[in-house]
Amino acid sequence: MASLQEILRPQVLTRVISRMAAADGSLLRLFGMQAGGPSETHVGHGREGVYHVYNNVRTIGQGRAPGTPAGRTSRQKIGRVPFVYPRLHEQISLLAEELHNVGRIDNPAVRDQAGEDYIRRQTQTLAQRGSNWRTALLVGMLRDSLYVFEDGDTWYPSYTSASSLYQISFGMPAGNKSQLDMTGTGDLIDTSWASTTTANIPKQLLDINAAFQRLNGGMLTDVILPVQQWSNIISNDFVSAVHGSATSPFTVFERKTETGPDGTQINEFAARLITMPQVMFHVTDAGLEVGAPGSETFTKHVEDNNAIFISRMPGVHTMYTGSEPISEYDNGPKTVKVGFSAWSKESSNPTSTEVFVLDNALPVNEVPTSIAYGTVEF
Repeated sequence: MASLQEILRPQVLTRVISRMAAADGSLLRLFGMQAGGPSETHVGHGREGVYHVYNNVRTIGQGRAPGTPAGRTSRQKIGRVPFVYPRLHEQISLLAEELHNVGRIDNPAVRDQAGEDYIRRQTQTLAQRGSNWRTALLVGMLRDSLYVFEDGDTWYPSYTSASSLYQISFGMPAGNKSQLDMTGTGDLIDTSWASTTTANIPKQLLDINAAFQRLNGGMLTDVILPVQQWSNIISNDFVSAVHGSATSPFTVFERKTETGPDGTQINEFAARLITMPQVMFHVTDAGLEVGAPGSETFTKHVEDNNAIFISRMPGVHTMYTGSEPISEYDNGPKTVKVGFSAWSKESSNPTSTEVFVLDNALPVNEVPTSIAYGTVEF
């Protein structure tokens, strides 16, 4: 039989802890694609959207002999790219019976406060999952490897194609993948970065920069890569030949000061090489737990043997938002929810608070040649 002390043992909560840091959302902030971010745009779409392509030109006008009529030229073609927005929609039920018994029963003020705190924390979790959803979509865009899988009414994203329901294609050319035969003249990553003595990494980077110039008029501005590949770069003999043995290979190497949604400093470094001072290297091993619900596995945004090469241009990489009509409660008015939204309602039988999140959004790369997902170690 339990003792009186055990039955009436005081319940003292020292603090609430998490054994997992929140996903930092650094990629979303880099591209401005977080909810309400500068690269988020809504142009009236519902479930489906489309954008038109009208390219600038690099051809030159016709010269004509004196006294001759104007030369005729063809009209510039217009392209049309349709798409369907991925949809996130989740809810949690917070039973009043459970909330009623969270705190001490002889102190209603503490009990109410505990219930409010519990609702707040659960709401934060839904918001974090929504942010992670957008990050997963963005990673799929950067790799051009976003696949949707079906599990009953649940559709979830992954980066591998086996048994997928369908692929969301971002149009990245085949030459912008693997070892980067971007211009059809041979692989630009012609030697593995693991070979410190034979891989001419500065030349490869300059070749990628030139390929962006040729393909779309842009330049190499950013490289996102794991720690393993940054280590290969700073150990490379060709990199060392530029800066010499007595000088650091980089002009900038610093830990980013931003924090994640839980206040934890993000584990990511920003660096610039002496050999390519215009390029910002984002060094990170961050990732998400991706896969079937209940069977998710941690997956890095950038795989160990890869790097993402980016030509950032104004307005090219955008988070498009869709919309849908929602009634927040039974018999309530319909309101159009655009992009990410969150709301709650009170329900009966059983009495509970229902918290919802909804997001209709899709990252769009309007210039598919502006990103390359390269295999740099092989």
